[in-house]
Order: sequence, then structure tokens, then C-alpha cells
Amino acid sequence: MDRHESILFNLCQRILELPSEQSENVSEGDDARTDFVTAALNHPVGDVAQALLNYWFRRQPSDNDLLPSDIASFFTLMCSAKNEEFRHGRVFLASRLIALFRVDRIWTEKNLLPYFDWAGSSVEARAVWEGFLWSPRLYRPLLVAFKVQFLSTAHHYADLGSHGRQFAAFLTYAALDPVEGYSSADFQNAIGALPPDGLQEVARTLSQALGGAGDQREDYWKNRVQPFWQQIWPKSRDLASKGISESLALLSIAAGAEFPAALTFVADWLQPSEHPHYVLHRLHESGLCSQFPEAALRLLDIILADQPWAPGELRQCLDAICAAKSHLKADPRFQRLTEYLRRRGA
Repeated sequence: MDRHESILFNLCQRILELPSEQSENVSEGDDARTDFVTAALNHPVGDVAQALLNYWFRRQPSDNDLLPSDIASFFTLMCSAKNEEFRHGRVFLASRLIALFRVDRIWTEKNLLPYFDWAGSSVEARAVWEGFLWSPRLYRPLLVAFKVQFLSTAHHYADLGSHGRQFAAFLTYAALDPVEGYSSADFQNAIGALPPDGLQEVARTLSQALGGAGDQREDYWKNRVQPFWQQIWPKSRDLASKGISESLALLSIAAGAEFPAALTFVADWLQPSEHPHYVLHRLHESGLCSQFPEAALRLLDIILADQPWAPGELRQCLDAICAAKSHLKADPRFQRLTEYLRRRGA
């Protein structure tokens, strides 16, 4: 590729000029679960797009360099809707949307961004969104440029298939890191449009984001997650589920020194867990039972009902609570959990 560019370009041109095989005719409203990323990875047009992107990146383009004419002609051709097979190329271009936007914003806004609009073709929108969500990153100027397309995608969660979870996570991180031009109401409406499994992914992402804040987790809770919870998270308790409950229990634990406050915010969304072992493990491992015994007892009382198997670390958690504040041993919740352990032979 560094010495035979003319041969590379000639081969790419010949492949793109081949007659369309019409091998993948996905129509509007088609229920077939075509994974456009997989399809692009296994199609010659996808191979061409990938080769040309690799060649372009080897030139180490910088912001606002503009696309070189030899590359731009191919990418522009792939953005032609006349040939359905060029869709495979657009999937790869969408996977590098941020790079294209940074290097040549005008070209990207004219040729590629229109495909992200669900008001046009839902098939084309699904293809490029799946390409972008293959490995998404936050880039604020891009979020501003395709705000309408981005927020409306929340209403097409089911259309994204297995990529819906990536979208829910991406949407959550965007909401956690405020972007100029977006309001809390924008994100509240978008997240409120997600189906239950999408909302469960939002809760999981919140927990992961807070857990990944390390030594800054208390500040991250107060400055990012708590405002998200108060201004963006849906208010209807009818949306509560066991999956959401587990993620929110882990979220409260990940808050560290803000554990009691976090638990107070999410408590109404918590419910007995079918598999509480991991939550108990994280609670015991965190040392919060000794640091905040009342809050720890409250969490245990909510998530433990009468599960067939008592979590192995429940005894250690209760011992730590009792050692920190011995009077809690007389608390009805503590006594219920102790009896639960006895009945389950733990």
C-alpha cells in the first residue's frame, strides 16, 4: 500500500464497478435481523472501504486537513444510495465517523450524516448507526451536529438489535458529561423512550461509570450521577425490574463514602434479587458494613427475601454491622436476616 497506490486504487475501482448481486435486499420494515456490521465485514465493498480507510490513516491526517481527492472520490461514491451494496462501505465509514468529521466536516455533513436520520430510510439509518456503535466515542462537536438524529435513535432501540445496548450505554455517557446545546430534558426524553432492557443497560452503565471513577468516585457521584438521577432518570416506579435493581444496588456500593446518600436515592427502585451473591460480595469487599452499618443493613434487608441459597458472605456482613454498632443486633431487620441464615443452614 505504500508503493503500489495506483494498483490499489485500480482494484478498488474495479470492485465497486462490478454489477450488483442484490444478495441482501433489506426493505423498509423488514423484520429480518440483518447485522450490518457482520455483513460489511464479509462483503467486497466492505473490504474496499476498510482498505481505503487503512490507507488514509497511514497518511496520519490531522484536523481540518480535508479528505484528499483520491480518497474522497471513493468515499463519495460509497455514499451514493443508487447501489444497495455500497451500504456495506457506509457501515465502515460510519465506524470512523469522528475521524471523518474532524478531518473534513463539510464533506461528512453533506455525504454521511444524512444517513443517520431515521426520517429518511430506516434501513440506511440502522446500517450506519450499527457501524458507528461498533466502537463509539464521545466527541462533542459531532454530538451537536447530529443532535436530532442522535436523540431520535432512542425511539429506534429495538431496530438496532444487539447494538441497542451500545446505544443505551453511549447515551448514558453523553448525559453524564453535559454537552452544550443539550438540556436535561433532551436526555430525560431520550432515556424515557428506551424499553425496559435499554433502561437496564442505562443502570448498568451508571454503575460501571461510578465504579470506574476510582478515587474520585465520591465527587463523580455528587457532580455527575446524582444530578443524572435527579434530572434525567425516569420517575415512574412501574419501570422497576430485578435487573435494574441489581445495577442500582451496585451503584450505591460504588459510591464509596456517599453510599448512604446514594442508597437513599435509589432505594425505592430496589427489590429482592434472584441472585444476590455478587452484590453481597461487593458489599463485603467494600468495607461499607463497618463504615455505614445502618445503610448496609437497609440494603441487605431490601435485596434479601427468602432466596433458596443464602449468600456466603452474608454472615461476614452481619458480623461487621454488629461489630460497628452492637445495638443493631436487636433491630428486627438484623434478626430476620440472622434467622434466614439459620434456616438456610449457613
